[in-house]
Amino acid sequence: MAERKPTRIALYARTGTINYGQDVSMQTRELRQYAEARGWKIVGEYSDQGISGAKDRRPDLDRLMVDAHKRQFDVAVVWKFDRFARSVSHLLRALDTSRVLGIEFVSLSESLDTATPTGRMVFTILGVSRSLNAA
Repeated sequence: MAERKPTRIALYARTGTINYGQDVSMQTRELRQYAEARGWKIVGEYSDQGISGAKDRRPDLDRLMVDAHKRQFDVAVVWKFDRFARSVSHLLRALDTSRVLGIEFVSLSESLDTATPTGRMVFTILGVSRSLNAA
């Protein structure tokens, strides 16, 4: 029987401000614990600290997407969707790109995983809702 290689994951965390002692350590600590509990291998950690989610360009988010196109990981894990995407349309575009690349997406706080039927259903509904609102 062939040995199954561990799932390679990338963690992404972001804080919008560095005021009031905010940093990404709480997010990354929980993401690491989640990965360890699942037996996943962390191959990359990406974090943008003090950068608004409304910004089109974020250094580590850009680096994450470059590495996704190189297929350096199997799953991207975020603490919460709003840490990753600036809007529903941005989130759906990123998730569509991930799907095309064969990369699953997990939001720990929202308990959504695009590898599960429920996770795929939620994103299908979001996509349909976005299409209807654009019409």
